[in-house]
Amino acid sequence: MSTNNHSETNLVELVKSGREDEASALLLKGMHLVGATGERSTTAALYASEQLYAGDFVSTIYFMNYRHPWLLGQTPLQKAEESDKGLEFVIDMVSAIAAGVYV
Repeated sequence: MSTNNHSETNLVELVKSGREDEASALLLKGMHLVGATGERSTTAALYASEQLYAGDFVSTIYFMNYRHPWLLGQTPLQKAEESDKGLEFVIDMVSAIAAGVYV
């Protein structure tokens, strides 16, 4: 099964097409996501975890891997690792979200 084909990894579509076993296998296999890949993204992830998610591990990883419009389609992880300026932008974005700004 190709994980690049969106329709083949849509759990609802798999179940509706009678492929519940494949949907179950996908859930059991899961996927590997990391919250950081280096020093800058680790700094950003820890800051986001503290400011937004009360230390929740899964929410922090999800945030760090979410392609965000403010980041022109990049993830906070990618933007933070890009440069010191990118890290600063992610920290500022997290601060804005924590302050209630809709981003």
